[in-house]
Amino acid sequence: MSDSESELDLERLVTIESFSSPWQAQLARACLESEGIHAVVADEHFYRLYGALSGTLGGVKLQVRSEEAQRASELLRNRQPIPEIYLVTADDLRSVPPPEPASLVTVGRYPTPWEAHLARTLLESEGIEACVTEERLPPVSLLTNTPLALNRVEVHPQDAERALALLAAVGGEEGLADMEDGEEGEM
Repeated sequence: MSDSESELDLERLVTIESFSSPWQAQLARACLESEGIHAVVADEHFYRLYGALSGTLGGVKLQVRSEEAQRASELLRNRQPIPEIYLVTADDLRSVPPPEPASLVTVGRYPTPWEAHLARTLLESEGIEACVTEERLPPVSLLTNTPLALNRVEVHPQDAERALALLAAVGGEEGLADMEDGEEGEM
């Protein structure tokens, strides 16, 4: 036996439980690792490739060192199921979803993301919650060869009038120019 072989102390792993899906095995592995037992999930990728066929080869296996097998088996036997508060039931699926919040109103369009974020920062410094949507660098119009203003600054409907006044006061007319083409109907 060479020195390199003696340095490699390969341990044999023992399968302590098999699961029908990888997520169940990963939950059990996390349970064991929280108790200080190093565990490995085997055949997880085989399941992802062949699905139902993995059951014929023993499913997804949870393996540990042989000296930790007894303690690991005991921990898994005594583990608690996931509390029902985290599980979605059939009744939850049938229930009516909560109403969507009021949509946001566009108060400005800007050709570059940094200009939109500058306007958003101004509005937030004045106590108006704002967000930037469609954040991207401007494409150029093929017809006019001018950049398109696609970076929108949006606020809640109740803050729209005040936001428009603030942006207009600091010279935000260029950001509002595209809104006059039809976006004012949102307010």
